[in-house]
Amino acid sequence: MKWSERAWENVKPIYDKILTMPFNQELSNGTLPKEKFIFYLAQDAYYLLEFGRTLSAISGRMQNAEMIMAFAGFSTGAIFAERSLHESYFAEFGLANQVQPSPSTLLYTNYILSQAAYANVEVAVVAVLPCFWIYKAVGDHIFAQQDNDQNPYKRWIDMYAGIEFAAAVEKAIAIADQMAAQANAETQAKMLLAFEMATRLEWMFWDGAYQMEKWKV
Repeated sequence: MKWSERAWENVKPIYDKILTMPFNQELSNGTLPKEKFIFYLAQDAYYLLEFGRTLSAISGRMQNAEMIMAFAGFSTGAIFAERSLHESYFAEFGLANQVQPSPSTLLYTNYILSQAAYANVEVAVVAVLPCFWIYKAVGDHIFAQQDNDQNPYKRWIDMYAGIEFAAAVEKAIAIADQMAAQANAETQAKMLLAFEMATRLEWMFWDGAYQMEKWKV
């Protein structure tokens, strides 16, 4: 069994809960309140910029030229996606350019940045993997549920079906498997824990958006 197969098996219960979250259910059927979607967009923009910084940091720690180029490309893609949000949805909804991260968003971004800086590079690689893999899997699930063109979030949902993103996900999984195959048992175990933690943080990110989470003090 590949490392990625073990990792997915471990987080499958969390993934199932992500699929049935109110945010994703209501996004899929078009009933998600607009203010929750706008809150999510702002948090996603903040996250993507920090995600891009994380990927760049990981790229700089790698030794394999192909992996360096792959993660540098992932970083550029994340930052381009963040810019695209500002040029489209931010302009459409009149959102401010400066986003205040919610507690869950800040927890998630600080986690991946710390892994990129201090963990073994193999662990850092899989700490960012759920943002690729879980997001793609959820996106494919939502996209497959669409049966009418009246969903107000159709334009956003259609982005999930991108071939380019699917290729990036496959590449990220392949790199994780390649690194795991060369790692010892202790490192592989740490990789599984980091993948699970980041998957939990994916759940928290969506839940925080649905709750429109704010700082309490």
